[in-house]
Amino acid sequence: MKVTGSTSYGKVPKVFLGNKEKIQFHIHDFANQTQEAGECIITDSVNAHGGLWKLSIYPRGRTESDTGYVYIYMFFKGVDNESDPPDVKAMIRTKTISRELEKSTNKRLVGCHKFSTRNDIIENDCNDDGTLTITVEIEIATEKKPVWFPRLLKHGGDNNNSISAQLYRSIEKTSDVTVVVVGNTSRKEFKVHKCILELRAKSLYELILTEEESNNNNNNNNNNNEDGNDDTIITLPDTEEKAFEAFLEFAYTGKEPELNKDDDNDDEDIAKSILDAANRFGCTDLKLYIESVLVEKFLVASNTAALLLLSDSYSCALLKEAAMNVYIKDTKTVIESKADWTKLTESNDLLLELLLYATTGHKKYSSVVDDGDGTLDDVDDFDVTSLRERLEKVNLDVDGSRQILVERWKNYLRPANDDNENQNQNKRQRTE
Repeated sequence: MKVTGSTSYGKVPKVFLGNKEKIQFHIHDFANQTQEAGECIITDSVNAHGGLWKLSIYPRGRTESDTGYVYIYMFFKGVDNESDPPDVKAMIRTKTISRELEKSTNKRLVGCHKFSTRNDIIENDCNDDGTLTITVEIEIATEKKPVWFPRLLKHGGDNNNSISAQLYRSIEKTSDVTVVVVGNTSRKEFKVHKCILELRAKSLYELILTEEESNNNNNNNNNNNEDGNDDTIITLPDTEEKAFEAFLEFAYTGKEPELNKDDDNDDEDIAKSILDAANRFGCTDLKLYIESVLVEKFLVASNTAALLLLSDSYSCALLKEAAMNVYIKDTKTVIESKADWTKLTESNDLLLELLLYATTGHKKYSSVVDDGDGTLDDVDDFDVTSLRERLEKVNLDVDGSRQILVERWKNYLRPANDDNENQNQNKRQRTE
């Protein structure tokens, strides 16, 4: 049964999304530090995830009975409310040791009791100058941002008396175009109406007009079928039957294709075929819907390279951004999908885009309700979901690459920005 709506109450639970930041602490001349058991070294603060962190290290243990061990703790010194400290995962590394820091009853503290013996650290982890370098990878639980879905308009659906629904039910009797779909293993005819395609699939409609014009110019009567009807006949090669059928039903009724990864292992391939059809035939709403489904249901590390290539081919900004985030989170698994990764590395532009994204940091989600429209300076930091929510709110096109979405939203903001500048300039002139 389809869920037609939902709502929630209370604070959204936070989850770990794999966004890690790395900080380092250097303890010089570690072997000769003079702290006794129970005494610690506290470092200066280092910034990560928008907060300040300090390291405390007990070079000779916390009590007289464990002087042979080193204890290490991390303190969060951020500006957040004391009653709501961050949920933290931290991995601490030296040259030879990697251990996850353990949570404490103090929610601002994570630590590692008996990290290693003092002698082992001095012998194996200090460099030739006697410096102990401690690297900490920190991950903060955050609210899982929503996956953007287009607001789809129902052209039939439950309204069985709508014109488009009636046309869809009577398609065999009232159609004026026959589309012959030729896939890898199938060939099937579909009846359609030009009037629907003109509204819902511009590219396919224009293709039909071109075919009709060509036939008329050549005085060709091959489009007349045996019954004497004057239906235009057009052949679409390399089009899967299931994909075209799903596209056609969506074009008439607005019904979303039913895709469930758990029920059918071929659903991801079908989704890709529908995306291809929607993109070829100019059905933008369906393209955006399938893109969102690919992000929510099918994107995992093992197929990230393939979906990244797909997103680049079809200018699917949301899918591309989500795939790049998965790459940052689990680079090793993404690269191990050797065939797809090899194809990706053949595209210098895409590889450069991926590497720049990985090194400059992921974009942030910014709620329309909480953060409003933002300023021109904010736009470059918005993720695709933030941009699309804002563009959709003011009825602007939400399709296209991230760069196009950024420029589109900046152009929307500029008139108000220019008006403010003009007002300020007038005030300055009056003052002068």
